[in-house]
Amino acid sequence: MKLAILGPLSRSYEEIRLLEEATKRFSSVSYFPIPQVVVEMEGESFKLTHKNKNLLDYDVILPRMPRSYKTFGTTLLHFLNKAGKSLPIEPWAVVASHNKFLTLAMLQEGGIPIPETYMGLKRGVVEDVLSTMNYPAVLKLLYGSMGVGVMFADSKQSAISIIDAMERFNEPIFVEDFIPPGNVDIRAYVINGKVVASMKRIAKEDERRANIGMGGEGHVYKLTSKEKKLALKSAELMGCKICGVDIMPSPDGPVVIETNVNAQFKGIEKATKKNIAGNIIDFLARGV
Repeated sequence: MKLAILGPLSRSYEEIRLLEEATKRFSSVSYFPIPQVVVEMEGESFKLTHKNKNLLDYDVILPRMPRSYKTFGTTLLHFLNKAGKSLPIEPWAVVASHNKFLTLAMLQEGGIPIPETYMGLKRGVVEDVLSTMNYPAVLKLLYGSMGVGVMFADSKQSAISIIDAMERFNEPIFVEDFIPPGNVDIRAYVINGKVVASMKRIAKEDERRANIGMGGEGHVYKLTSKEKKLALKSAELMGCKICGVDIMPSPDGPVVIETNVNAQFKGIEKATKKNIAGNIIDFLARGV
C-alpha cells in the first residue's frame, strides 16, 4: 500500500517520526507539503498534485493540518473526500477544531462539560460579564496553539487592558472561567476510538500554562473512567479518529478545554514511552 502524508512545509518532530514509522509498514511513502499542492480541475475530473505526484494515486492519506493552512487544507480534504478517500479526520473538523470557541460550542451541544465561556467582538458587550466573574480570568485567542495566545487577568481592569489590545487587532474576545489550580491539565491521545496514551501536564514555576511548549512537564497519568469517556466522546463529536483531547480537573469534575485535530505528540511520547507515531501508522495500515 502507498501512504501520503499531507503536512506543513517545514516538518516537525511529528512528521519526521510518522515518516520513519511509515516506511516500516507501507511499500511507498510520500510527503506532500500543503502549500505546494496544486488543485487541477478540468471538466468533471480533478487532480491534487505536487512535483508530478497525484495525491489521488495513494491508498491512504494522513492529513497533518496546522492552523495556518486550515482553509486550504479543508479544501484539499474536500476533494479527497469527494474522490472516495477514507480520511482519519472529517474535512470540516480542520476549521472547527482550530476555532477554540466553536470547539467548545460543539462539545457542549454533545453533552460534554466545558468551562463557563463567553465571546464577543467588542469590549462593550463583554464588560458587564467581567464584573460578574471570579478572578483570575482566562482570555484566549481563537486560533492559538501550544499555549500561545492564552492570557490571564487578575482583575477586571487587567482584563479590559488585554481586551483593548485584542479589539485593536479585530480579534474576537474569548473569555473563559478560571478553573483552579489552573497549572495542571491532562492530555489524552485518541486513535480510532481508543485512548493510546495519557499524561498529566504540570506548569513550570511562575507559569499558569501547563503546555509542554511553555515549559510544562509531562508525567504518566491513568485516566479515570469519566475522563476516558469524555476524551473518546469529544474526539467523536469533533470528527477526528486521531485527536488530542485536553481535560482539566475541576472541583465539580473534569471538563474538556480543547481538542486538537493536529495534535503534537513529542511530549506525550517522552512522558509515557509510548510509540504514538507507530500507533497512528498501525491504524492507517489496517485501513481507516
